[in-house]
Amino acid sequence: MIQDLHSHTYYSYCGKDSPEAVIKNAIACGIELMGISDHYYGIVMNRPGVTYQNDEHRIITHNNALKRYFEHIKTLAEKYRDQIEVWCGVEITVIDRGFTLLPDGVDVSMFDYCLIENFQLQGSVIDDVFAFADRCGTGKTGLAHADLPAYLISKGLDMDEYFRKMKEHNVFWELNVNYDSKHHYREHQYVKDFFENDALIDAVKRSGMRMSVGFDGHVLEDYDADRVITACRRLEELSVPMIG
Repeated sequence: MIQDLHSHTYYSYCGKDSPEAVIKNAIACGIELMGISDHYYGIVMNRPGVTYQNDEHRIITHNNALKRYFEHIKTLAEKYRDQIEVWCGVEITVIDRGFTLLPDGVDVSMFDYCLIENFQLQGSVIDDVFAFADRCGTGKTGLAHADLPAYLISKGLDMDEYFRKMKEHNVFWELNVNYDSKHHYREHQYVKDFFENDALIDAVKRSGMRMSVGFDGHVLEDYDADRVITACRRLEELSVPMIG
């Protein structure tokens, strides 16, 4: 399946285009499964300087904003269901910049999936990505734009065991094929390395854990569907299981 499970719209603020424009572009480009995965903190409009009456008011406000976003994407998914499959996701960072973290009491379990970003970086507030995935409760959780082999080596973790645990918790690994102005036209080296590493590919297949492809698009002018399609087809040729 030709899929792109990492895209941003104006809900993320760092994105520019409407969700409908993103979906229509995906249809035109031959994408079969499109995931809208806006930043959590963008959806809830949680900006520095924003004040709430109390923590309860903050949680209610965030939950209401997430529900509106979810309903918007799901309405579009129904509208275009004969042309493309659309999932509604959310991207959650675990780096605390004062307004970015997912508070306790905020419910994201309604989403088709969530992406966790920056868990592998210094400053991450979580030690156990699987416990965090379970807390999110979406059923499908992706590790976004992460050099997973390098992370496992840095933590002294066994690859086979970690991949098996990913399968058990329905956590998938994203190959981020981004190449756009927002990211200064920098490619992820781990994606290139993946396709040249037979032992890594065998470990993924042996474990049964799944992978995804995402462009991480922010503006449609930069969208390069060929990069997405090529990665999806290479995974299929290698018989690497994909989420979806």
